[in-house]
Amino acid sequence: MRTKNKIDCIYKNFKLMVYQSVFKDLKEKENGELSSSEFFCLECIYLLDNPTITEFANFLDISSPNATYKVKQLIKKGYIKKEKSKHDGREFRIVPTEKFYEFYGNNANYGELILNNIEKSLEKDDVKKIDKVLDVLIEKVFKPRRKKKAKA
Repeated sequence: MRTKNKIDCIYKNFKLMVYQSVFKDLKEKENGELSSSEFFCLECIYLLDNPTITEFANFLDISSPNATYKVKQLIKKGYIKKEKSKHDGREFRIVPTEKFYEFYGNNANYGELILNNIEKSLEKDDVKKIDKVLDVLIEKVFKPRRKKKAKA
């Protein structure tokens, strides 16, 4: 199997594992309190690392009023809150609450689960090589989503 196919295989299987867990959690834990759309909005907020509503809207390519509506619904359900930015008191960041972390807990541990399986299956030198490959992926392929503001 070619490297591209291996990466595609890993990506597809990882996504399937996540979706399976998400839909199981949505069905069992919350008795329909969250829709799948709301869950994916929550996950984006979490993965964007406390974005502003504008950053959230831009990432999803939706209007600010639509993003504001989604955020208000999630605040009302207790999964997120708005906090004043520590760097700029005029802006607010969307922050997951304890309720979110209780709900999301199983999904947040996939990296640890995968690492444990890798460490059990491979020699230490091979684990170090994988770690180096992951460093390259993070540094060269996956770039931070939030753009830093230019200083005046």
